[in-house]
Amino acid sequence: MKNIANIFAIFLLFFSSNLISQGNIDFEISKNLDIYSTVIQQLNAHYVDDIHIGNLNKKAIEEMLRDLDPYTNYYAETQVEDVKYMRTGKYGGIGASIYSHKDTILVSSVLKDYPFYKSGIRAGDRIISVDGSSAIGKSIDELSDILKGSEGSSFNISILPNGSNALVTKDIVREEIKIKNVPYYGILKDGIAYIKLNQFTEKAAEEINAALKEMNGEETLKGLILDLRNNGGGLLQQAVEIMNIFLPAGNLIVATKGKVAEENFEYKTVKPAIFPDLPVLVLVNENSASASEIVAGAFQDIDRGVIMGQKSYGKGLVQKVFPLSYNAQMKITVAKYYIPSGRCIQAINYSEHDIYGKAIKISDSLSADFKTLGGRTVKDAGGILPDVILEGDKYSDIATQLLIQHTIFRFINDFVLHHDSIRNVDNVQISEDDFKDFKIFVLNSDFQYREKEKTELKNLLKLDIISSNKELELMAITLLDSINNSSMKSMEVHKEEIKKILKQELASRYFFDEGRIYSTLKSDTEIDEAVNLLKDNKRYSNILKSK
Repeated sequence: MKNIANIFAIFLLFFSSNLISQGNIDFEISKNLDIYSTVIQQLNAHYVDDIHIGNLNKKAIEEMLRDLDPYTNYYAETQVEDVKYMRTGKYGGIGASIYSHKDTILVSSVLKDYPFYKSGIRAGDRIISVDGSSAIGKSIDELSDILKGSEGSSFNISILPNGSNALVTKDIVREEIKIKNVPYYGILKDGIAYIKLNQFTEKAAEEINAALKEMNGEETLKGLILDLRNNGGGLLQQAVEIMNIFLPAGNLIVATKGKVAEENFEYKTVKPAIFPDLPVLVLVNENSASASEIVAGAFQDIDRGVIMGQKSYGKGLVQKVFPLSYNAQMKITVAKYYIPSGRCIQAINYSEHDIYGKAIKISDSLSADFKTLGGRTVKDAGGILPDVILEGDKYSDIATQLLIQHTIFRFINDFVLHHDSIRNVDNVQISEDDFKDFKIFVLNSDFQYREKEKTELKNLLKLDIISSNKELELMAITLLDSINNSSMKSMEVHKEEIKKILKQELASRYFFDEGRIYSTLKSDTEIDEAVNLLKDNKRYSNILKSK
């Protein structure tokens, strides 16, 4: 009886301490909300100029969240389409992307059969005004918020079509825009199928399954390349459903563990596999994250497929969207996820910061060993380490700058004005004459290359110690001339790379995303490596059996 009384006393002490602790937390929340409310009221009443309460509130919340991880975000009511897109891959809008050049917003791409496309608006067209309000000087985010909206709503837009100085005005009705999870799939050769998966929104698994069934109906499939490169992830449940295409019911795919008990959950396959024996090779790179890493990690941990490419991003955190007052919403990190071997591949510890306030990246030296289902050793190395590591293609500095400064994009704008149509995607080519024209275009454009070095040399030439020494001055002038000509020399050195990028951009103008991807595949060395491995059954099996 005495023991029971002691246990009861301990329970009461524990329970009351928890209540006191929770009471303290509740008081702190109430106290700080009251302070925040008072600050807003006093600012509104006494600040010398008019203030926009909504903007101040949004900035305050975003600043508060800055100390957490970058995935915990606040969305005001005006950003409801962004939240809808994250979950469904759908949003209300015009089916186009835009970019800024100097003080002008241009259309950078359009989706076929959506409002901008149906209105005749194309890549390269300049947006001048929307509903009578000038678009000149607006940021991409500002204009994007204006162009997005609920399905069926409308607006008026004035544009300067590519190559024209005649202003054109159009009435646009927004539609529900659905971005495909799978923008391209096809059989490459010898029964090797290819699927490009760009994101994990609703129906991602359904799209993959449909693509596989269609291709298998055309030709008996002997292997699949699942391309997750540059796929930043999405819905965790879709990752589980994708794995269920290749694994039978009962296989653990991922487990989540959070502060709140209901976030602790195991996700398993629940249906019979549709392609249980199809050899799979998953391509990843440093931009493959979140749900992409769940899929790649599950294939690896269960020894169901070979992973090829570069170490993935390392995002082992799970988010949920919660409703707030007045139709605002918040995406909050609620848990970490663990793939079948038990490893969490989170690369950055956002709860700790260095002396500069930057979150700490977990050192590879601290990575632990885990075992796959078949006994292979794998590591929680801040990302998925591929079974076959490839160096990966990196753009040269000159190609990177040509892309960043939209020089390639603007050249293709001019190119398409003189080429009305291309019959099929295999006819898309960049000839030697086209490349010569491109170099002339760059020379006559505002393209800037190695500007820092040019500025430093020009400043050097102003110094008395240089200008008074003819030999030194001549050396500096010669070096400056060399740098001025370096863009032409670099383009010649990297001609084949630049021609490939030009070809991809050109293919996208006539054949949209599918054309761009198809054109890329033709010169993708990683795809070649993947095809060769899938055709080598012995090597493929040995990788999965190695200890």
